[in-house]
Amino acid sequence: MQDIKHLASQFRNAVNAAKDAGEFDKDTSFRNFPQGCCGDTSDLLAQFLLENGIRTYYVYGTYRAGVFDEIQTHAWLFTGNHIIIDITGDQFRYNPIFLNYNNPVYVGMEDVFHKMFEVEKRNIRANSGLEALGHNCQPRLKGLYQKIVGYL
Repeated sequence: MQDIKHLASQFRNAVNAAKDAGEFDKDTSFRNFPQGCCGDTSDLLAQFLLENGIRTYYVYGTYRAGVFDEIQTHAWLFTGNHIIIDITGDQFRYNPIFLNYNNPVYVGMEDVFHKMFEVEKRNIRANSGLEALGHNCQPRLKGLYQKIVGYL
């Protein structure tokens, strides 16, 4: 687990450095990192981990406040032995509903925050790298990935 934590922290630091350098200014999603880009970030981190010999699953969860229109989604990774890898949880730091979760890199077993999100089986998929993603998002994510790895 320490290796995963080290790699996840290294990748998060590279994302922060790329953002601070203005690399994401023209990307409508990533310019607001970590807000609203947990899905893309999970795909990018999955590629990095795969290149380092760690296979992961993409997880997409939904929080429902009881009213149909009041939902919040969140995405993260987990390993085959159910270790969660989340480098965008701190996007919820100002929201008391989500416990003001302020952990920029979380690697561990399911915690109270992640339990808040309902995960259906259909919302879990094995990661096979950026090449396996649809052609609509592939060029953008590959471009972001190249920018990020330049800061590793």
